[in-house]
Amino acid sequence: MILRTSVLCLLVQLFLINGIHAADQNELPENDLPENKKSAPDYVFVHGGQERTYKLHVPENLAENPPLLFVLHGMSMTSDWTYGRGFNELADQHGFVVVYPQSLEKTIYLTDFLGLRDLDWIAVTEVVRWNAENEDERYSGVSDVDFLSQLARELQQKYELNPKRTFVAGFSNGGYMSYTLMCQAGDTFRGAGIVAGLMDGVIVDSCAPSGPKPLIHLHGTADSMVPIEGDLPTPSAHDSVKYFAKLNNATKEETVDVSENTTSYIYRPEGEGAEARFYRIEGFMHYWPGTPYIGKIKGKKIEDNSGISATALIWEFFSKY
Repeated sequence: MILRTSVLCLLVQLFLINGIHAADQNELPENDLPENKKSAPDYVFVHGGQERTYKLHVPENLAENPPLLFVLHGMSMTSDWTYGRGFNELADQHGFVVVYPQSLEKTIYLTDFLGLRDLDWIAVTEVVRWNAENEDERYSGVSDVDFLSQLARELQQKYELNPKRTFVAGFSNGGYMSYTLMCQAGDTFRGAGIVAGLMDGVIVDSCAPSGPKPLIHLHGTADSMVPIEGDLPTPSAHDSVKYFAKLNNATKEETVDVSENTTSYIYRPEGEGAEARFYRIEGFMHYWPGTPYIGKIKGKKIEDNSGISATALIWEFFSKY
């Protein structure tokens, strides 16, 4: 009993120090959301007997056989935040549909963050997050892979969207979820855009994408919430991109200085395949590059020194497929 209590105290300290339970660092306070972002309605989709919600943007002038883009929020965040990343404006220009799903609250196990998944007796709290590990038995049988896949098929049918051009982009925990969808729902999702997320080590071992998967990943070197180098068994951001580059038969590597602080590593396929891209942003923190930040972190005003727009780069990349 003493040992168990000591371990629990240690884990709580580690949990608080690393800020795992804290909201993703670039979440805007509700009052700081622009007025036009507050009024976006929620739609309801029933999955597994539960009412799930999502926001949706359908341009007035849809392209013929248009694409569908999912945008996934980070841990303890909401679809209000993703709704304001600028994809709606691009959708109006290019005629594609954007959906912003909302995840559910799930139990957080401190031991998961220390790689001790077998010690599941330590449950800490409920927090809004995606089940990127796809371990349904730990989350009341809720499979986010299945929820997002079913929602995609529903929207494809309702709006006559191209089922071969459904993409997903995600921030932080939403980035983890995007990798999971590539590995476990590749028959529904064509490609992924990841910002400040990683590929969970549990998913790496069971990754089975169906065919080449276009993938773009952006990550800052100063990200303390989701370190760019990963942590065993979770691979680094760059290694995750190389993993998909190999699957995509993308063996030609090209390095390009995109801005003063951003370097891209582009892996192009030889013959049949798909491209994979990694954007390494020097000195950049846990943040979505290219969108204004309202507020401060620890009293310090956030400045975007990336010189890029994650939103523009992700859509430009997807538009080729």
